[in-house]
Amino acid sequence: MNTVFTEATPIKTTDISLKESNGTSGDLRIYDVDPAYVLENTRFLLWTRQNPTEFQELKIGDVSKLTESGFNNDVPTKIFAHGFTDNGHSLKFVMNMRDEYLEREDCNYIAVDWEPLAIPPFYIRATTYSTLVGEQTGNLINFLVEQGADLKDFHVIGFSLGAHVAGKAGATVNGVLPRITGLDPAYPLFSMENTDQRLDTTDAEFVDVIHTNSGLIILGALSFPYNIGHVDFYPNGGTSQPGCGLILSLSIVNLSVVCHHQRAMEYFTESINSPTGFTAVCCDNYQMFQEGGCSSNTNALMGEPTNKTDCVVFYLNTNSESSYAMETSN
Repeated sequence: MNTVFTEATPIKTTDISLKESNGTSGDLRIYDVDPAYVLENTRFLLWTRQNPTEFQELKIGDVSKLTESGFNNDVPTKIFAHGFTDNGHSLKFVMNMRDEYLEREDCNYIAVDWEPLAIPPFYIRATTYSTLVGEQTGNLINFLVEQGADLKDFHVIGFSLGAHVAGKAGATVNGVLPRITGLDPAYPLFSMENTDQRLDTTDAEFVDVIHTNSGLIILGALSFPYNIGHVDFYPNGGTSQPGCGLILSLSIVNLSVVCHHQRAMEYFTESINSPTGFTAVCCDNYQMFQEGGCSSNTNALMGEPTNKTDCVVFYLNTNSESSYAMETSN
């Protein structure tokens, strides 16, 4: 159920001057919130092979609820954090990823459902909430580890603002997460300099990133155009995706932009069980890749099967519709 924000909602605002990462500056309203309020509106929903369609809710510190759930300390745990305007209980992309993981292996699949804190049009407010949601997610992982789970079995995945939730979770855990995957990490109001608020390579042993709508917001892009992981993948150049239509500048709510942005989730979800795989090539830029100048370079699989390599930047092309993975000659 959505929370309706009213004047009674426990939020206070202060005006500060913030230089945005795209080079413009202005006065933005930054929201300070009560962590208890964020915890109240953040849910952790668990699916396993024993309950593949009906979630069980986990609560930080609630041992009895954890014991009664199907959570298994002996299998991998996948945690997914959604982005702005989304939810973690019924969104098609969240459910598709759940189904692919449960088909692939016996695992715990947990969705971080912070829908009441990510409702439109309050994007600025949601960016502030995302940090605290990430802290709560890290606290959940700490709790699960205290109850016998192995930190080495955790993989946190986040889309858009959820990528920064994942990053903050990694910064909060006691120890080092083995892996975080950022799916088109949100760029507006974030910067390269402020790594405390965004996903970066210190948040896990291995951070892999998929860019599908990267660039400046003034050009109709929503995600980071820069490398922020140990390995960054740029399918179809990383800015626009085939089959999604033309990007119109300054069109944040344009359905075309949403399509380009969400392709990161679709590619990753397909990669979980793809018989083809998303083969990418290490290359300095997309033009060089397109011209065949990197054909002899290192290859890597984008998505779930990827691993850390000596190369940071990879390019690949995809099909314009599902199945997106493209057969290669290699």
